[in-house]
Amino acid sequence: MTPNTTTIDIRAAEPADAATIASIHVASWQATYAGIMPAPFLAGLSVEKRTAAWRCALDAGRPRVALAFMDDKPTGWIAYGPTRDTDKDRTWGEIEAIYLHPSHCGQRIGAALVDHACRSLHDAGHAWVSLWVLVENRRARAFYEREGFVAEDDIKTFEIDGTPIEEVRYWRALPKQSSRLNS
Repeated sequence: MTPNTTTIDIRAAEPADAATIASIHVASWQATYAGIMPAPFLAGLSVEKRTAAWRCALDAGRPRVALAFMDDKPTGWIAYGPTRDTDKDRTWGEIEAIYLHPSHCGQRIGAALVDHACRSLHDAGHAWVSLWVLVENRRARAFYEREGFVAEDDIKTFEIDGTPIEEVRYWRALPKQSSRLNS
């Protein structure tokens, strides 16, 4: 059996990457959140609207966004920066979002992106990192737990089209290199 020698390249996103980020964002939400979020909401997601929002965010430089590539094809992205949570201090960083194109799940891309963001947050002076994940997103929760994150007890709820959606916060100390990248 030939070993997998495909490398995952990660670079900072630029405003010109907004459409790529938006396309992955919409495809991932529609695949991942089916049965969790209202179907009409997911069907109505617009790459064009997400592109405009991501272009503004990338122009503003907040959050930081990194894109992952395999064989020069964009496969996923991660957004991160200082925490937005008011109950945490400046020692906390946050992974605000991470999405992979559905055709690229299970290829170590998520682990590489988390490792990249955690190293960057640590280098920026953060000692801790947190993130929010949908309670019903069991695959993501299992992934974060494999990456060393621990769930808190508190749940927060928001609504989409009248449907309550619950999130749980995960956290871990920095730095911690992904064991998945070292195996």
